[in-house]
Amino acid sequence: MAIDVRGYSYFIERRDSDKRWVATVAEYPDLSGVSRIHNRAINRLYAAVEAEVLRRYRAGEEIPAAPKKQPTLLKTLGLN
Repeated sequence: MAIDVRGYSYFIERRDSDKRWVATVAEYPDLSGVSRIHNRAINRLYAAVEAEVLRRYRAGEEIPAAPKKQPTLLKTLGLN
C-alpha cells in the first residue's frame, strides 16, 4: 500500500557536530531521518512517516491531516 506523505510539514537542517542532515516533520515530532546525504535523510523520514501512518490506520488511531497547501507568492500576485 503506497501512501503519499509529502504534504506534511518537513524541515531539514545540518548538524555541525557530525555534518549529518536531520529531517523532521511537525506532525510526527518523534520521527526523524538522518544521513550524511541530504536526499537520503528526507527519504528515510518519508519511509518512517509512511510506516507510522500505516500503523495508525491499521490500529484505528487518528492520523494527523496534512496542512492545506499555501499558494505561492507568484500565484497570489497572479504571475504564475
